[in-house]
Amino acid sequence: MSSSPQKPADCPVCHKTVSRKADLPRHMRTHDLNKEALMHACPFPNCGYKTLQKSNVQTHIRTHTGERTKECSEPDCAFTTSDPGSFTRHRKQVHGYVPKA
Repeated sequence: MSSSPQKPADCPVCHKTVSRKADLPRHMRTHDLNKEALMHACPFPNCGYKTLQKSNVQTHIRTHTGERTKECSEPDCAFTTSDPGSFTRHRKQVHGYVPKA
């Protein structure tokens, strides 16, 4: 059984195109009238960081702890980060990485 590629979808509210139809429900939370109730907050004292995505809080917490979970595996490259997006940007810009579509 082969999987078919994900298709983009347009938001009926703001008309933004999300890259995968499966991500549309997550995007729709940005338009929720009770958005504040859906927010995930950083548990560190005196930090006001809040986001709609729980995974973003987990990445943010690492800015407090200094934990770096992503390490570049290229020879002679010492790049480390806690942010998956930063890691992908590094791989693209420095090592010519092209993600699979």
